[in-house]
Amino acid sequence: MTTLTIHLDNEKSEQAIKAVLDALGVRYDEVSDQPTFPDHVTAGVRKAQKDLKLGRVKDYKGLDTILNNG
Repeated sequence: MTTLTIHLDNEKSEQAIKAVLDALGVRYDEVSDQPTFPDHVTAGVRKAQKDLKLGRVKDYKGLDTILNNG
């Protein structure tokens, strides 16, 4: 089995390539260029954005300070 990666820049090309592959009976997978993140990651980012907007931030004084509760 061989895997080909095709980079399509418009919907017309995508439709044409899919039609050819379908006609040839070639299997293919569609992969989006958009990264996906787990729900807990996006929720954490939203919370951080909200905290920043509300001024609930602290100065960063180094990792040792954070880990030693200093």
